[in-house]
Amino acid sequence: MAADAGFAGIVTMSMAGTTRQMTLSAPEGAKNADGTTVLLLSPLYEPQLLSMHADGMIVRGWQRVLGVPNDRTGKNTPGATYLQEWVLTLVAQRPASMRELNTVMATPLQLVQGN
Repeated sequence: MAADAGFAGIVTMSMAGTTRQMTLSAPEGAKNADGTTVLLLSPLYEPQLLSMHADGMIVRGWQRVLGVPNDRTGKNTPGATYLQEWVLTLVAQRPASMRELNTVMATPLQLVQGN
């Protein structure tokens, strides 16, 4: 099996109602015609951190494939759901100094409420 080259994007964790979800979106500036963020993969629901190391992490969750459009309503019917693991490699620039690192770490993480 050939190695998957993967995607480069922005990983976000949010809540969709009472369900946690992780999304991988295109780099900033990429928008759909309706102004929404371009998702590179279907969301990963109820993600769990399996391992973390110096330059990345592995998360596991449930990913739903989009179904086919319903002829009567035009909306997609729910597709199959699969257990997936995402191997995330951190590629952001590392802080140049401890002072810069302390500034970044002092910023609280925020959980964004999803739709």
